[in-house]
Amino acid sequence: MQTALGCNNKQPQNQEPARSVAVVDKPRAVNDNSVGDEELFRNCLTKFKNAVKAQNKAGIKSVFNFPLQTLPQWANDEIKNSTIRPQDGMIKQTEFLTYFNDIFTKDATKLIVASKEDDLSEIEKSTSENYYITLQQVTDKGSTLFELQKQYMQDNGQETSFGFVFGKVRGTYKIISYYRPWPLK
Repeated sequence: MQTALGCNNKQPQNQEPARSVAVVDKPRAVNDNSVGDEELFRNCLTKFKNAVKAQNKAGIKSVFNFPLQTLPQWANDEIKNSTIRPQDGMIKQTEFLTYFNDIFTKDATKLIVASKEDDLSEIEKSTSENYYITLQQVTDKGSTLFELQKQYMQDNGQETSFGFVFGKVRGTYKIISYYRPWPLK
């Protein structure tokens, strides 16, 4: 260890020897406000992927926030040129199992479990996209939205996609939106 010398190249008087301090990581509750949004999101994502892998419907349902937005993503110009009604895509918790197999197809299940870092994105808090602004209204103020999005080729040769948007609701990250190119309901 090096000792810093004062202006006169003299060691300071009354210098105590350096003490080492052990830092112990204490487990934090998922709702602990000192935990960052990304860590909370990743905890939720892991729970979601594990539940999908285990085909645990109750576990899957537990990471969703209801009512759940299920309309295809809309762009700002679609808002101006058509009648997008976000409320038309909302499904209640009691309806979730009705749409479960449409959301969790064989392909989607495989892709969710195998998803990697490249499939994830953080939505900027200052986004101008109406879709995300609408979703932010159900989340904790100032929290970050995250997205898991997959594009893939179906057996019939057609390309398709799906995505889940995660948001912090009452201190816990949940899936607040599911989308695909066509309406779910």
